[in-house]
Amino acid sequence: MAARIPCRLCGFVGMTAALTLAGMPRWNHRLLREHEIRADQGVDLTAYCCPSCGFVSVPMQLSSDYYDDYINAPSLSTQAREFQSAQAGEFVSRFGLSGHKVLEVGCGDGYFLGALRDAGVRSFGIEPSRVQRELACARGLDVESGILAAGRMLAAAPFDAFVTRQVFEHVEDMRDFLLTIRGNLRSGAVGLVEVPNLGKIVEDCRFFDFIPEHINYFTQRSLGLALKLAGFEVLEVSPVQDGESLRALVRWEEPRHVAELASRVDSLRSEIATFLEECNAKAKKVAIWGAGGKGLSMMAVVDVRHVRLLVDSDPHKAGLFTPVSHLPIAPPTELARQQIDAVIVMAPAYEREIAASLRNEWAFVGEIVLAGRGFERLAAVGDSR
Repeated sequence: MAARIPCRLCGFVGMTAALTLAGMPRWNHRLLREHEIRADQGVDLTAYCCPSCGFVSVPMQLSSDYYDDYINAPSLSTQAREFQSAQAGEFVSRFGLSGHKVLEVGCGDGYFLGALRDAGVRSFGIEPSRVQRELACARGLDVESGILAAGRMLAAAPFDAFVTRQVFEHVEDMRDFLLTIRGNLRSGAVGLVEVPNLGKIVEDCRFFDFIPEHINYFTQRSLGLALKLAGFEVLEVSPVQDGESLRALVRWEEPRHVAELASRVDSLRSEIATFLEECNAKAKKVAIWGAGGKGLSMMAVVDVRHVRLLVDSDPHKAGLFTPVSHLPIAPPTELARQQIDAVIVMAPAYEREIAASLRNEWAFVGEIVLAGRGFERLAAVGDSR
């Protein structure tokens, strides 16, 4: 049965109920004192699957006091300690992080954070549980309190790498969580995200791994999708700990801003204007080659009033006019007939091919300018400059 519940990953409304467990413990990390028994009652847990992206989630929220006395101590296990130490060392070694600043989000009692420090990094943590944070600080670790959300910037930011292990499955606003992490990173930073493996849960029919405080259940695909939607480059997603968990390795690169393209418009205008002024001063005739889509855009933003001729090798364009710039289009034979001295090539994808054609097929000996990817001047034949 579909429910009017939005998918926490893709936003699709119409999640399908996949599993209902009645009378489950409200929080699996809390045991009861005797005086709490009378008020205790179970809750019904329903896991939903998104028919659009396949993400599995539980539409429950953690209460504001959830982490007050939260304690989870896998570091009491020899097996867990060995795994964490090896994982920390491998992460540091693989990405050359020795001496760099690494943040662990949700560092718990600090065992993994200490393993990162022992592997040679400058380690920092953030942890919402007072009890866990005190254990971490007792290890001599630098740990801030609270959660990383809503654009919060940590005192030691920016970081060269981050780790968040067995945390993401608890997070209601996954996009905000990942974007806030991103905001605390340097461009080029790498990360390690570890979560329980839904594939293993389903394969072994382990209904008991569905618990109220785990509200997100990830496969390799959905974990990768969540990270990609937050702008991370996903380097790898693979099972670890005999398939119990999934580990994703990611990288964050600050994207080049679209606004930077405006500077290219300005530089192209200036370069074309300077070149045309120089040619005009020497009484040189200038033509443009290229009446394709990209060329039309380039001609629309530059001043082409002093261009003598526009040519294109497509015979179907001859006799037509360009929009905006309103230049008549002629065949390449006009270059020789009108004794053109310089050609500006405005066909970025084919500029090298056109330059070769000008020299070899059309015997053009004048100066050629490639004005697509940059502004490259190819000297006239016989010019020693």
